[in-house]
Amino acid sequence: MTEPPAARYEIKMSYEPGLLPELRSWVDSHPAGFATIYPPRQVNSAYMDTPDLNSFNDHLSGIPLRRKLRFRWYGEDLTKARGIMEVKNKSERVGWKITQPVDCEFDLASQSWDEIMNGLRANTTGVIHEMLCVARPVVLTVYFREYYASGDGLVRLTIDTDLRSYDQLMTARPNIWFCQPLEQPVIVELKSDQENATSISDILSHFPIRSNRYSKYMTNLSRSLVR
Repeated sequence: MTEPPAARYEIKMSYEPGLLPELRSWVDSHPAGFATIYPPRQVNSAYMDTPDLNSFNDHLSGIPLRRKLRFRWYGEDLTKARGIMEVKNKSERVGWKITQPVDCEFDLASQSWDEIMNGLRANTTGVIHEMLCVARPVVLTVYFREYYASGDGLVRLTIDTDLRSYDQLMTARPNIWFCQPLEQPVIVELKSDQENATSISDILSHFPIRSNRYSKYMTNLSRSLVR
């Protein structure tokens, strides 16, 4: 029997880009002893939704259990995409993922979205395949991520910068050339196992900067819809 995905306690916050030096200084000097655990890299996520944007509307309505479907890959070359499909589930501040690697590479510079979506469906199973059968691409987000962990290993922290967004709502082929004009927030996210959620509260008690909650998917798709 397959074990259920592990749930994590998550807090995501956004800050003005001018605060980035102060944020990095806070991480470096924090008593939790944060250290880099992985080299920084570019993260690319193509989000999918139903034709009626069910996932987006569930988020707007505050549905307790929310889902996001995305294809994620890494690296600065947007044209070559080899990665994983993910269903990101969220209930309040608790999140968990269902993931499947996709055993083929896509060329976003030459393939149509129909070709790419057919390839994703052919290489997935279960709930991910079912969601892909009624999904279409809606937005592509790109950002640069730094990875840290606390000294005791209980809390992971990431800093996302250089956020870009590419509207996919009205394009038969991937739009990787024309990004939307948007603000460039710095996104800080803290994650831990559910039983260590108090560790995140302790860490935030030493944090001198107030923040706003943030969702890359909701923010960037909202911008596409109001264009």
